[in-house]
Amino acid sequence: MAERLNGERLAAALETVTFSMRPSLQELPAGMLALGIGDAASQGIALNCKNSGKYRSLSAWLWAMDADERRALQEKARSQAITHIAIEDFSLDSCFAWLLFSSGETQGLDQWVRYIDQWEQGFYLDGDNVSDSAACLHTVFAHARLHAAQTAAHHYDADLLRDGFIRCLKLLTAFINHTLEPLQGIQSLPSADYLAAQAALAYEYQLYQLAIERAVTCQLLVEQADSRRKMLVDALFLNEQNPSGLFKIFARNDRIHSWSKNGFTLLGIYRQQQQGTGNDMVISVDPKSGLSLQSLWQALEAEENRRWAGQRPCNNPRPLHSYAGVPNAPDQPWWDDAGRYTLLGAPKTLANTGEPGSKLSWWNDVLPLIWQQGFVDYLQPCLTRVDEADMPAGGQKQVCAWRWNQPDARLQQTDTSSYLTSTPSFEAWLAGCSQPLMPTTPSALPAADHYEAQWQGDVLIVSHQQGVTLFSRSPDNPALAELLTVAKRIATLSDEYAQFLRQTREIFKKWPQQLRQHTGTIEDKQWEEEIFALRVNALNVLNSTDTLFASAQQNRLSEMLQRQWGLHEQRGSLFAQVDRLDALMRDAIARQNSRRHRIYGSLFSALGMGIAASHVWEPVRDILTTNEYEWQLLLFKHPDTTPQQLAEIAGQSAHFELISLIVFLAFGLLGFILFWFFDIRSQEE
Repeated sequence: MAERLNGERLAAALETVTFSMRPSLQELPAGMLALGIGDAASQGIALNCKNSGKYRSLSAWLWAMDADERRALQEKARSQAITHIAIEDFSLDSCFAWLLFSSGETQGLDQWVRYIDQWEQGFYLDGDNVSDSAACLHTVFAHARLHAAQTAAHHYDADLLRDGFIRCLKLLTAFINHTLEPLQGIQSLPSADYLAAQAALAYEYQLYQLAIERAVTCQLLVEQADSRRKMLVDALFLNEQNPSGLFKIFARNDRIHSWSKNGFTLLGIYRQQQQGTGNDMVISVDPKSGLSLQSLWQALEAEENRRWAGQRPCNNPRPLHSYAGVPNAPDQPWWDDAGRYTLLGAPKTLANTGEPGSKLSWWNDVLPLIWQQGFVDYLQPCLTRVDEADMPAGGQKQVCAWRWNQPDARLQQTDTSSYLTSTPSFEAWLAGCSQPLMPTTPSALPAADHYEAQWQGDVLIVSHQQGVTLFSRSPDNPALAELLTVAKRIATLSDEYAQFLRQTREIFKKWPQQLRQHTGTIEDKQWEEEIFALRVNALNVLNSTDTLFASAQQNRLSEMLQRQWGLHEQRGSLFAQVDRLDALMRDAIARQNSRRHRIYGSLFSALGMGIAASHVWEPVRDILTTNEYEWQLLLFKHPDTTPQQLAEIAGQSAHFELISLIVFLAFGLLGFILFWFFDIRSQEE
């Protein structure tokens, strides 16, 4: 189609204009124009629909001006040359408002005005394919340009701001030249900025995919506006670190991760880095859903009043639809979306003291309140707990049971509270009921892979490692009592088996320690008595509880719980563990006995070898030395033997006595070594 707007001409008019990012600017000097900010009474030009309070977008405000208002604005613009433009963003509305103001072009743009006005009010009308949406493409492109204009010190470069605004303006003119009906979608354009917008869209969607994995999701009931009817919706709560321009759009059109396949209608976003701005805690519903968060707003305000304990500042109240005409209204209440209650924002910082306007914490107060309002308050009046009176105390496995106290939950009803019983959030809540701490916030719900949920007839069974919860969707269901008996019996068996395992662990700790510290003091008989007692306890564990029941439904529950808690394999390996323990301990005792046998045997072997060697050495010594008898003969035959000769004979005898001792010790050592290393009875396999 023919080009309606000349983007190059519009861009050329801004080449000599400086830009700044000043969201809180009020007073404008002559020669300055502000988009979406500023006081209309200033000398400069403030294009700010917030001053009127009637319009949600600059585009609709400018479009709806009558002839006199338009003429006055044009005269003010002609009276001063615009040299500086202050902006709060590069949004689609800001760019289109500048286009309307600077070009004066209005013919044929009425559908674009309505489209942008709806976008500013939170309505997304383009369908599931966001890559064809003019609003989505322009928004992500604007976010990318704004990020590029930011310096490392988190300030904005004036030249990069001007370049970013001009490129966003050119992209918008390309969209308008492409079609006058934005809801028909934007097809591929031969433009570098269009390709950059598609790349930015892919980047933002990747951020969403990463964020959704860490987000908290659940299902809640939310009231319709001006009605007591309630809708079951998917809710998503996220701690947002990197702001995304299209997170809401992606979430509300997410057919993959939402349980209902209708997207996440309710969103809760927490931005800790924006504390005090009113954007740190934001809860919203899709404006197209026709839902209202008025009850939640009232609950939040009531909780704020309770926390402030009568000290809530009310000297300079912020204008708010909900507090119109109300005396002593708070200075900083929760934002009510001008009475529409589709978007709730946290109170801002108090202007006078700099103190936070809210006493509530996101994780500890706001989320539990949302959960209470949208889940617990609707569900708990319809449930009756049936196991509290006879619950055993002190068991490791928790058993819990609920029954529906209203007409059968499967029947069509005007009260939608029963719809909650079909949701994953209800299953997760049931799993939490049989855990040490019942969840009071969606962030505390057990993950889906931490429990198993299974319907058996009209009874929902939710089991996990800590216990099991039963729920009957009909008020009078005899099967619930039967299954509750099964669950308690298997839980008791599991607790007894856990106690037996603790006993075996203590034995494993005690006996090896005794073997190390008191070598030789443990007798086989002592261990036989201990292992006999252990076998008796194992038999008691196996036979204390009957796991076979009369009905197939009861047996299915028994099998499921035994498998979930590991009793199937544990029962089969119970005696195997005892036998293994017995074998290990007997082997350890045998090792101790073998060591003792080796020590004693080596000592006796050394003594025997020494004595034997002495007996063998005795005749040899007699041959080599002069014994007492030979001495006497020598003295008798040779009476002239000198004392020196006698001394030599005595020294020789003493020398051979020392040799005898050495022979005894050497052969004793040899006997010790031979027995220690080569005794067959002491060798290990």
